[in-house]
Amino acid sequence: MQARSQAEVPIAGDLSARTAYPDNERETELSPLLLEDWMPAFLAQLAAPGAHFTRAVSAEGHRLLYLFDPDRESFAAFTENEGTWTVRQGGPLTLWDTIERALIAWQAAGAPDITEVRLHITQEAHTYWIEGHPELRWQQRLL
Repeated sequence: MQARSQAEVPIAGDLSARTAYPDNERETELSPLLLEDWMPAFLAQLAAPGAHFTRAVSAEGHRLLYLFDPDRESFAAFTENEGTWTVRQGGPLTLWDTIERALIAWQAAGAPDITEVRLHITQEAHTYWIEGHPELRWQQRLL
């Protein structure tokens, strides 16, 4: 449980307005619903540390899924159509492209669990990786 000072402020306002001007749109290779599972969500946070996965319901009752990185002013908005998903992305970081690449690499590696993740901590950075898979390596620089 987070302390009150650590808790993140929820994204407020009209979510659709925040995603009104995408830079690109495409069909996803993977379902964004993967982010509801623990390990894919963990990998997503390594790949795009500032991203927040947000769920909403439209006025018509349709499920809406979003990724927001408020610090980078980037977003991904997902819509489902008969079992396929479309993503609209905007901002300097293509959030879903970044996360989807990591999840595809993870699946190609056999979907290893958390016990396979290695961590090296220095004063400058935290480095995470899954041995034998160079595409599954992330470095989080410290301030």
